[in-house]
Amino acid sequence: MPKLFLQRIKGNSYFCTGVLSIGVYIHNNIAIIIDSGGDENCAKDISKAIQEAGYSIGAIINTHCHPDHCGGNAYFQKNISNLSIYATHDEQLFIENTTLAPRCFCGLATPFEGLQNKYIAPQKTSKITHPIVPYEDQTIVINGVSFKIVTLPGHTPGMIGIITPDNILYSGDALFGESTIEKHPILFYTDIQKTLDSFEKINNLNIDGCLLVHGGPVYDIAAITKRHISKIIETKESILCHLENQSLSIDELTQRVMLQHSIGNNIVAFTLTQTTVRAYLSYLESKQHIILNVTDGLLRATIR
Repeated sequence: MPKLFLQRIKGNSYFCTGVLSIGVYIHNNIAIIIDSGGDENCAKDISKAIQEAGYSIGAIINTHCHPDHCGGNAYFQKNISNLSIYATHDEQLFIENTTLAPRCFCGLATPFEGLQNKYIAPQKTSKITHPIVPYEDQTIVINGVSFKIVTLPGHTPGMIGIITPDNILYSGDALFGESTIEKHPILFYTDIQKTLDSFEKINNLNIDGCLLVHGGPVYDIAAITKRHISKIIETKESILCHLENQSLSIDELTQRVMLQHSIGNNIVAFTLTQTTVRAYLSYLESKQHIILNVTDGLLRATIR
């Protein structure tokens, strides 16, 4: 793996380079990291990069519960005494209980073996020492630094973004870089309306820059949010096109989406695609574009 290093965005706002762009804010030689990477190996690389730059780690803020954002928590918590870890309450439940996400994907039944891996949930549990409640925009002080917390639901129900004193937004997975959009034609969302609301919110924040965990720093906020809105509209129209003149079950619609975009035949890809398809169906139903009915033992979607 290539060596990681710290790169400045603005002022004391940095990121740790690599496959994932991990947020780092420096104050009095103490690093506050925003998300912790996918696993212990990633956490070790982050730790080494920060230490070689002359800093020590004092706190972690998790934007949300997905394992590539909190999978390093356990390593840091084990190796740094009195480490503070922050997350919203909804995300805390999944970070602390590593069996919850796989169960949710299986309707709370015992999860399939193929969903019990680091792509679905962190493999080691960690403790959120400072839950962020209530789930609303607010200011929190960590190690003497005031951070603005902004709610950005849509990708997950309790995701947040963090605005540093340098007016830089660390956006979690609210936004993705162009290479990620090209690689993953169906972006993962659990609530389409809230996703669109979060795009509008980000566009109105008047920030100086934004760090994308999957994409690095961006500065043209209007352009990146417009790109995402276009992607949502494109996916919505594609799903409606699949439903044109026919009723399809959720499995059939998922199959058509996966075949359309050549999505790999594995249980993780299927599960994430189907979850996103369900989110779009819920959105389309709320807008009265489709009707959902159970017919012959299958839940089917039909255009109104």
